Amino acid sequence: MGYYSNEKRNSQGQVINQLPNASAIVSAIANNINKATNYNSNLAASKAAANNALNFAGTSKTATTNKSGGTTKKSGTSTGGTQPTSNTQGEYIDYEAIYRAQAEAEAQREAERLAALRAAANEAYNNNMARIASSYDSAAGNLRSNYDSTVGRLNEARDKSINDVNSDAEKSLQEAYINNMLTKRNLNQRLAAMGYNGGATETTMGRLENQYGASRTGINEALNKSLADLNQTYGDNLAGALQSYNSAMSNLGLQRMQLENQAENARNNLIASYTPQTEKMLALDQNYVNALKNVLARQGQFTFDPTKATNDYIAGNAQQAQGAAPGSGYQKYLALLDLEAQRGTPVNQIIDTAYSALERGELGFTDVADIFERLGISI
Repeated sequence: MGYYSNEKRNSQGQVINQLPNASAIVSAIANNINKATNYNSNLAASKAAANNALNFAGTSKTATTNKSGGTTKKSGTSTGGTQPTSNTQGEYIDYEAIYRAQAEAEAQREAERLAALRAAANEAYNNNMARIASSYDSAAGNLRSNYDSTVGRLNEARDKSINDVNSDAEKSLQEAYINNMLTKRNLNQRLAAMGYNGGATETTMGRLENQYGASRTGINEALNKSLADLNQTYGDNLAGALQSYNSAMSNLGLQRMQLENQAENARNNLIASYTPQTEKMLALDQNYVNALKNVLARQGQFTFDPTKATNDYIAGNAQQAQGAAPGSGYQKYLALLDLEAQRGTPVNQIIDTAYSALERGELGFTDVADIFERLGISI
């Protein structure tokens, strides 16, 4: 069936009435509507225009008179699929062409609108991804900075503890040495005062050496144990700090992935107004901060058992035998300063040590003078 039918002619065969075939027009419009389904948001206006055209077609006649006052004959009727044509006098209105032009214009506008939305969404996506990456780098830098600072403070605490442990052991070893030396000297002086001029027997001296050796061994064993405990504590705390750092970095990575997925979804949905919430990612994880504080606290609480010289000091009366009247610390400081002199300690330091003992009442003036004389120190 053509677009035009229902012709009526007069006795001369002239067309006197020709109405458009409404069903053919509707079919053509429906086909074009199916072609424009990708532009649903603006089809309402196009459908309204088509309905207006249909209304117009149902109420208007298309036959017109020519200049001579007669009627124009349309030879034959239109067949199915044939587009109506217009002569120079504009006999027919091509409603399908009108609608097609409207649909194409609407499709063009829709395509331009979508292209603009897509461009804006892509630009927003690129900006959002850059913002997320920048925030991630900043947050990761903060986490690393806190970790490095914690490791540095752990090292400082460990080094201080090592120094304390070594200093304690050194003092105990020095005490053991002085006890051994003074005991030997005092023992011989006691024997001499009692009239035994041969000195202590080899057995006695051997026993004193064994006690001194056992004392040194005990001090060194305690030192090594304290250092081992210290290193164990340090290693545990260092591992704890690293674990906390890795956990915080993992959480940060998850936050970044979530924000990137949201930005991706916004782009796919052509949403240009999306802004990633990076504030939470930039905020320092309080659990991480507390974990590092606990690590430092545990390292700072490290303690060790102080060492002690176990060989006994046997006091003698050597000075009394020599007629001197030294203070109670005479023998101790004589041995200590003699040891320092043998080690090459500067004379001024030896003098300072003796005067400090004098101020504390551990030595008397006679004691200091006698020690200086024995050590060959001139004041």
